[in-house]
Amino acid sequence: MLGLAFLNPLLLWALPLAAVPIVIHILNRRRFKKVPWAAMDFLLKAMKRNRKRLRMEQWLVLLLRVLAVLLLVGLVSRPQLGGGLLGVRTHHVVLLDDSASMTQRSGSTNLFEKAQDRVRLLADDLGQRRGGDLFSIVRTSRPAKPDLWAQRIGPDFGRRAGALLKELTVGDMTPDLGKALQTTVERAAEVEDATRVEYYVVGDRRAWDWATPDDKPRPPLLRALSSLDPEREHVTVLTVGGQHHNLAVVDVRLQDRLAIASVPVTLAVDVKNFGPDPTSLTVGAVEVDGQSRVVQTVPQLAPGERVTVPFAHTFHQAGAHRVDARLEPSEAFPTDDHRALALHVRERSRVLLVDGQPDEDDGEVFFVQATLDLPESGIETQVVSETGFDEVNLAAFDLVWWCNVQAPTKAAALRLEQFVASGGGLVIACGALVDAPRYNELLWRDGEGPLPLPIGEVDGDPDRPERAVLVQPEHPICDRVAEVFDLLLGNVVQAKRWLTLEEPAGHEAAIVARVRDAEGPPLLATRSVAGPGGPGGEVALLALTADRFWTNLPSTDLFLVLTHQIHRYAARRDDPSRQNLLSDGVYRLELDPGVYRPDVTLRALGGDDERTYTATEAARSGSGAAEGAGAEPGTEPGTEPAEMRPLELRVPMTDLRALSAYEVELQRHDGVPERRMLARNVPADEGRLVAFGDAAFPRLYPADVQERVTFVREEGGVSAAAGEGEAWPLLAALLLVGLLAESLLAWRFGRR
Repeated sequence: MLGLAFLNPLLLWALPLAAVPIVIHILNRRRFKKVPWAAMDFLLKAMKRNRKRLRMEQWLVLLLRVLAVLLLVGLVSRPQLGGGLLGVRTHHVVLLDDSASMTQRSGSTNLFEKAQDRVRLLADDLGQRRGGDLFSIVRTSRPAKPDLWAQRIGPDFGRRAGALLKELTVGDMTPDLGKALQTTVERAAEVEDATRVEYYVVGDRRAWDWATPDDKPRPPLLRALSSLDPEREHVTVLTVGGQHHNLAVVDVRLQDRLAIASVPVTLAVDVKNFGPDPTSLTVGAVEVDGQSRVVQTVPQLAPGERVTVPFAHTFHQAGAHRVDARLEPSEAFPTDDHRALALHVRERSRVLLVDGQPDEDDGEVFFVQATLDLPESGIETQVVSETGFDEVNLAAFDLVWWCNVQAPTKAAALRLEQFVASGGGLVIACGALVDAPRYNELLWRDGEGPLPLPIGEVDGDPDRPERAVLVQPEHPICDRVAEVFDLLLGNVVQAKRWLTLEEPAGHEAAIVARVRDAEGPPLLATRSVAGPGGPGGEVALLALTADRFWTNLPSTDLFLVLTHQIHRYAARRDDPSRQNLLSDGVYRLELDPGVYRPDVTLRALGGDDERTYTATEAARSGSGAAEGAGAEPGTEPGTEPAEMRPLELRVPMTDLRALSAYEVELQRHDGVPERRMLARNVPADEGRLVAFGDAAFPRLYPADVQERVTFVREEGGVSAAAGEGEAWPLLAALLLVGLLAESLLAWRFGRR
């Protein structure tokens, strides 16, 4: 399909001016009078012989003058050739930004709706002047699934494109602009029916999409722009501007490792100022289960500053709970003014106490048990001997106190290490019974084991006790009680004897307290242990005993605080990432088919989004699970009976619509529904609304890339490809040639 359009069609009314040379020619012929004279006869005879040639010359000059007028009118009206005329057909590809930042309000609308309007105007304009070209619409969150791809532009294209744009919705993710552009470029290269490709990036032009936090080009975007062919590809950035001021809730979390029913906890809400100016006072509110509400004032924040606002709360019932943190009043970008937290509150926390001297009246764990096992603590303890440890199911406990045990067996050491790797906590209290070389062999292993530091010889003089010194008050064990620790350790606690903890070069232990002074022997050391798929648990090593044989610490008030602080620090933490997800995450849930039915319902709390999913059989992992004894008849070797496999539920967060907490309802075979919770939140980086400045692009991106990109402000029109396909260069050349030809012919004919 060929296309011809005019950028200035109103000037076509000047086409009748082409008759002016003809009128002048006719008038010039009529103004001559016939005057007979003798010599005229000879001239008439000569003219009759040359009449045909003279008439041809006059008509040729007249034609050139008429064409000159037509070419001049055509030149100022700027005709455009489209649809393959002269071999030019352009593929116009729109990359529409549908990230969460496009939901910010702008007057009575939002930025995404403004971007839709801008694309609609572009489609209307191209429909009028670029008939036969190709047009595509691609949202940045789904570049592999374009909403419109390589459609021919026709007379009613603007209307059809507008109808499609109305159906598109803004997302709540943070798509990668560079990856979206690269995917689109690779797909556009497969369209053989286009000579050129013009990409239009329509969005809010956030600096976060174009530059890294350390002020460098985004590598995926730089690669995508560098891959463009400057001879046939170009990018036009159409900006829909919004405001840059934004105060956001970037995180809400439980400050403690776990929440226990009827035990006070602290909820931490992180607020950040993403804007370029200091903030005014704002109110932060926390709601628990949509009922309990606590309000606090958020302090004024400098640009880029982040502050943690603590909220104290007590959950009185175990089970699934939700917490909603909000900023009030809501801003122009309300999406990140709210954040939800899903958490599980336990009925109690279980602690295992392993007594190295179980026959003693005041055994090694007496004081530990007395301080932990309090009615208001929510902690339940169980005491076992070293031999009884092998019979205990460690998975049922959050923390193990290993008190003056002579030495673990290889099996016990392996169980302790696996327990810590799975997220459990371990506290080792030393004493006279400790076989240091055996501990180092099984649990230190040159730094490869969970022991924070290797254990050495007994040190100290009972007749000359030493003071204890706090050397790392910022350690999590000292959280909120550092001043108390510093005061009591230095003035009350006495260390009579202790086991020397060696400090090899390059060790990973954190030294919390020392004996004598800041350079003295370590008294309390900790270490974080990595798990097989991520973070594991914490290990604390106390060089003193947990009884009064080597120290007066258990007799002081500090010991009560210390044991509970260690519990807050080291007890098994519930993994919040499993149930608190971003809008582009995946919710995974494993179900026992003997207990649960496969149907699971997700219901948005405070919204209208409700969906039911069906869990399927989990993929089998490992080998030989059903080999030999235990395999049912008819089961293939190396396979597991289908009914024994767990059910696995996978829910992409892109399936859900609401940014809120969701109730997860499980159906049990006994008919009793079970309720869990998950939270779906927007990525915190979506709050970075500051625009990518005009000076930043030439500063960050190389010159060859700059030639391929044109930025157009919100009030500006599309100009990057405006000249592509225009006929004015050809018309100007023809006009120049015509004027030269007319001048030469008029001069030549006039000499005759």
